[in-house]
Amino acid sequence: MIEIYGVRLETNIDSLPIWRLVQALPPERQERIHRFRRKEDALRTLAADLLSRLLICSWLNIRNKDIRLTQNAYGKPLLEENSGLYFNNSHSGEWVVSAIAGSPVGIDVEKVEEIDFSIAGRFFSEQECLDLDLRRGEAKLNYFFDLWTLKESYIKAAGMGLSMPLDSFTVRAGNDGRIELTTLNEFRGCSFRQYPIGPGYKLSVCTQDDRFPDHIGLLSMDELHERFMTYV
Repeated sequence: MIEIYGVRLETNIDSLPIWRLVQALPPERQERIHRFRRKEDALRTLAADLLSRLLICSWLNIRNKDIRLTQNAYGKPLLEENSGLYFNNSHSGEWVVSAIAGSPVGIDVEKVEEIDFSIAGRFFSEQECLDLDLRRGEAKLNYFFDLWTLKESYIKAAGMGLSMPLDSFTVRAGNDGRIELTTLNEFRGCSFRQYPIGPGYKLSVCTQDDRFPDHIGLLSMDELHERFMTYV
């Protein structure tokens, strides 16, 4: 089974009690958060770390201080002593999302914004570019971000980062919600699911487990703070 949660960032970020939870993170994560010049960027990273840790604590019934993380050869965070549990997070604009599952999982959320479609040739396969060019106007913009988030979720689930060539696999999303993958990579046998999370955003999840929830869970910043405190 897969669990997926989203947290929407609030506007009054200076007064949020969640800032006090920076201390609950490992020193290197604290330093990264403190290096951000914009508080919005620091809050996104903090909330993403806390949300992933909350899900890990809940699944394993452990305290936050007992979480031990390592990285694979490509820098993806992994649980040090539980190879049967996988997690991933993402953030964009006002949303932070996280997924946890019993098989490799990747998640990506993106804010839909006007872009130069010429960049598609750098990031998409030939077939993906052809599919994109069949669309016009708003449909084309939306499909661009469908492809973007689906490909990101696949790369993150595979755990290889950008060392995986972006044209080594093709994703095709049909109007009926079906998503097809063709890949030259060893990571295969995976399923995709997209979820609505808010106007102007795209959210995609990829995993080798097809038991997706019908809906994602949504938490406020206060709820994230309150639930995390039970594991401190």
